[in-house]
Amino acid sequence: MRIAQKIIINTGGNHAGFRYYALKKGREMGISGTISLIGNSGNIAIHAEGSANKLETYANTLRLGSEFCKVNSVMSVPDRMQNNLYLNILPVQPDSVSRQKQSKLRSFRIGLFGF
Repeated sequence: MRIAQKIIINTGGNHAGFRYYALKKGREMGISGTISLIGNSGNIAIHAEGSANKLETYANTLRLGSEFCKVNSVMSVPDRMQNNLYLNILPVQPDSVSRQKQSKLRSFRIGLFGF
């Protein structure tokens, strides 16, 4: 029976290549879902779907970390099924604070040159 879990991984801000490591290991184990970065915190969120045994093995594998990235903690909680077919990395979304700074900077530039 397929179940879903949300796995939150704390890398302490240094997550060099860890999303790709998680992608590779998950695809090897037959896990489906999504991998995303949580803001600037250095945390990685994984929505994983598969059998209970595979998800437990996957979480334990991620807990060990990679050769380039140390894992501080792993938290795993049940999640809602999304019926994903593949395991993919989601693109990083810029946070709203940087968008506000960019819009203020643009308005200053426009006001300065009289446009």
